[in-house]
Amino acid sequence: MSARVGLSRPIVVEAGVAILEEQGTVDAVSLAAVAERLGVRTQSLYSHVDGLDGLRRELALHAVRALGRELADAAMGRAGADAVEAIIRTYLRFAAEHPGLFAATLRAPDDDAELADAVAGVSTPLNLVFRSYGLGATEQVHWYRLVWATVCGFATLRRDGLFTRPGDPDDTIAHFVRVFSDQLAHDAGRPPAPLDARRREDGSARTRKTR
Repeated sequence: MSARVGLSRPIVVEAGVAILEEQGTVDAVSLAAVAERLGVRTQSLYSHVDGLDGLRRELALHAVRALGRELADAAMGRAGADAVEAIIRTYLRFAAEHPGLFAATLRAPDDDAELADAVAGVSTPLNLVFRSYGLGATEQVHWYRLVWATVCGFATLRRDGLFTRPGDPDDTIAHFVRVFSDQLAHDAGRPPAPLDARRREDGSARTRKTR
């Protein structure tokens, strides 16, 4: 079947992204939903994406690249504990503001070289910080998993309204940022950042546009 005039892969992906942003879940994005949004038959989409899995792969690529750009911007010009905090808060802001896109990033690249390259771009800012602390490649992997798992878990629990005990979740973020920063400094043989500097950073981090 020939492709519909005016229809293209970027247009199909854009429609999928719009549904993802509106619904907040990858499961809401189907070929039928995208076709309805574009006013075409579902069969017309197969000329531009490789079925539903191909569409969701394109959404993952779009989402991972978007997250990578924001993390790179957040880390720019920062170092040490300041960079760690900016990156973590940017992750969490992205997850809160774009739950659908954040969910789309949680796709293993497997043998997809293009997606693997995008995923590497997401991890680069934090890995550069780890490297500045003198961590080797293996330690960087463990530290990245630790931060990533914490961010994903925190974002999911907050999204689902499961933080029901007293206490501001933003203060919890400040606590685990401090734990990460102090342990990194300890592993590198550095003194932890002064508490007053952390408090200033915590206050400013809540007002500036970082993820």
